[in-house]
Amino acid sequence: MKFRLFGTCVTAGKKEVNELAISSSGELFTRTERKTQLTPVFKPFLEETVGNAMNQDVSFGGTPEIIHNGGSSTEWTGSAIQGTWNFADSGKVSLASGVDQDSATFAEETPTTIDISGFTAITGKINLTTYNANNNDLDVEFDLAGTLVGNSVNLNDYIETTLLASEQSFAIPKGDMGLASQSVDGFTITLSRAGGPQVAFTMDDIQIEQTGTPLIFKVESLPNEPFHITELRLAFADTLAATVANGTAFGLAHDQILGVSALSTGIVFRRIEDSETVFAVTIKDLGDFLSTGSNLINAISDGTDTFFTLLIEFPEPIILRGQPKANFLAFTINDNLSGLTKFTAAARGAIVTSEV
Repeated sequence: MKFRLFGTCVTAGKKEVNELAISSSGELFTRTERKTQLTPVFKPFLEETVGNAMNQDVSFGGTPEIIHNGGSSTEWTGSAIQGTWNFADSGKVSLASGVDQDSATFAEETPTTIDISGFTAITGKINLTTYNANNNDLDVEFDLAGTLVGNSVNLNDYIETTLLASEQSFAIPKGDMGLASQSVDGFTITLSRAGGPQVAFTMDDIQIEQTGTPLIFKVESLPNEPFHITELRLAFADTLAATVANGTAFGLAHDQILGVSALSTGIVFRRIEDSETVFAVTIKDLGDFLSTGSNLINAISDGTDTFFTLLIEFPEPIILRGQPKANFLAFTINDNLSGLTKFTAAARGAIVTSEV
């Protein structure tokens, strides 16, 4: 027979549940369990200059610095460090039968260096022929006279890695590469391969953009208050009559976002943990939202304007903890979304306010 005695004590301001038990053989043991108190919260995704309004126009413009665009006299000089690279493949740069550590470099040889302070992002196009993100990474980085400037990033975090045999655009905010006002004169692409079929892809229109800054909307952790996120809610509105004749369904196109055509670069959703990207997906239209786990709810229309909400529920909470700048969820806007009259996102869940 066992006998148990429960009680509560306070240690350093924190309540603990204590259990004292005596077994039938006379053995004595104790167990202490600290209880956690969660407070429900609703936190919007915010960008420091525009708040929660994600319907922004971040189209790129100005005069870009061209790294490779298929024959321009101003592009940088490409050369292979390792691997079967072709820098004149119908105006594109290509890698065939790629293996681990195949890499190519592009050098600005006018001669000059490029002051990054006058630019905003790195953009380009890629067409994946044979590729599996589970086995492969594509790291890109800048250098000055062969010395790394800023940090490398994995291109997997900015593209649809499951989209094969179709050219897609990408955009990397310069801040993601640790760039601000440094000077650079080199750009390198490196393939890291763990197995599977050999990699093949082409790239084109790689350039450093002068205007048009990708906007990053974040929900961050709070110091000493871990945020347990159970769902995301995205709200969209536009001047669009989305009803059908007999009211059986909403007339929403899967290859648009309300009245906005499918995006060229796409909205990138990422989870950052300890400054590392642990999850990323690129979304270009409503169909992408729905096929990656969103549910369409609360759709209403007055015949002129249409509003709907997308709900993303997680089977287990996403827990943001640690330093806010290194632990967050983010939506990055890379296109012109000003055609929408409303686009916001928020995270729902609970924060650990105290242990009781």
